[in-house]
Amino acid sequence: MVVTGALAGVLLGVVLHRGQLCFHSMFAGIGGGDLRLLRAWLLGVALGAVGLAVLFATPLGAGLSTGLPFRPVANVVGGLLVGVGMAVARSCVSGLFYKLGEGMLGALVGLAGWVVGELLARQVRLPGPTVLPGGDGGTVAGVLGLPRWLVAAVLLAAVVTGLALHRRRYGPDRAEPGWRWTGTRLGVALAGALVLGWVLAALGGASFGPSTVGAAAGVVSGSPNPWLLAFLPGLAVGSLVAARRDGAVRVRGEQPVRYGQLLAGGLLLGAGGWIAGGCNLGHGLSGVAQLNVSSWVVVAAMATGVLATRRISRRGAGRPATAG
Repeated sequence: MVVTGALAGVLLGVVLHRGQLCFHSMFAGIGGGDLRLLRAWLLGVALGAVGLAVLFATPLGAGLSTGLPFRPVANVVGGLLVGVGMAVARSCVSGLFYKLGEGMLGALVGLAGWVVGELLARQVRLPGPTVLPGGDGGTVAGVLGLPRWLVAAVLLAAVVTGLALHRRRYGPDRAEPGWRWTGTRLGVALAGALVLGWVLAALGGASFGPSTVGAAAGVVSGSPNPWLLAFLPGLAVGSLVAARRDGAVRVRGEQPVRYGQLLAGGLLLGAGGWIAGGCNLGHGLSGVAQLNVSSWVVVAAMATGVLATRRISRRGAGRPATAG
């Protein structure tokens, strides 16, 4: 479990660094009109949905979770908290890990806050029903009564068509200098790391692929998840390996105010992820590719939390609400 978890983390860490794919940046870009990360993410999760549909249909997928339950109150509240936390910390959880690999020492403060936030949120029990169960019944395919592969194929076709129409109207995304991956390359790499992460989870005896929620709580409760505990530092190691190759390692501290922002934002990221039943990876990558109804709702709540918090903070500072 340790070996497969670490390898999955390294693979995804390389992709996150090369794409500079932080979910905060992706959501903030929506507000500023920069949709490049959003388009790459859409392609990645659409391709990933097809890959997971194939995996779940094989004997290797027999022990894997096929869907997360839909609890509207917890999903929305938790997602909003995660979004606010992203805006405050100016990073998501996976972003903190890959930025740590690039030399951002302040990420350790954000990650410490994330651990504490998850542990504190274990005491929180929000009211509200479970509208859809876990497993296939919690997915869009289950709700529609259609095969998972068919819904995944339709999603991929819709995304590819939309991206082609955008490219025809606006031209290709401008190329980034040097090592950075963008566009189709980033989307395909993200899908590859996602599906391989799930394959490695299956090989390691874990039931869920790339995620972050539950690592700290499992240790404290005496039931640690070895795969997850190896996966998380693997993100930083993969980013470090890629960043060293790219000449992008820059060991640095932060301005004093940033440490407070990272700590507060980390607390919200940890608490919100626990309440929502998943983080920007668990819902925003793995869960969306599983076609979970809950994951799409959580992603929308995260985006709302980021955009609303940034708009409020910029209004308070007398600045236009643009991405930064």
